[in-house]
Amino acid sequence: MMDTQRHWCDNESCPNFGRMGAPNLKVYSFAERRLYCITCQRTFSADKGTFFETVRTPRRVLVEIVAMLVERNSLRAISRIKHCKIDAVLHWLDLAGQQAAAVSRHVIRDLHLPQAQIDELWTFVKKNKNTCTRMTRLSTGIPGFGAPSRCRVIYGS
Repeated sequence: MMDTQRHWCDNESCPNFGRMGAPNLKVYSFAERRLYCITCQRTFSADKGTFFETVRTPRRVLVEIVAMLVERNSLRAISRIKHCKIDAVLHWLDLAGQQAAAVSRHVIRDLHLPQAQIDELWTFVKKNKNTCTRMTRLSTGIPGFGAPSRCRVIYGS
């Protein structure tokens, strides 16, 4: 199921251009992941501006391959397990890297941090995302002590 609330019409001449969550969008094709704007009567890709925009490989396979790359599996092992060419895995790695760099440029800006601190920041965010739903202890310097509290980091879906 595609969520139209997280998309907007990408036609710059449309009155609803850039309005996320507007009621003007309908699903045009589930298979091709295309949306339809009722206002300007144009269709567009739901994957525009994402890692999946130019790739015809199923999303599930790409996510699994990127996860395997993150886990430091070798390119040969991934191509053998997923029955694809090493060149394809390298291409997907390049696309994922470009997308990650674009997200990083958009989200982390005007902080004037060295790359090491930015990497530490993302490590912290990823760690808290995984533990956000369970109780964590506040560190008081003594292992095993601290008041339990909920994670205060808020994530959008």
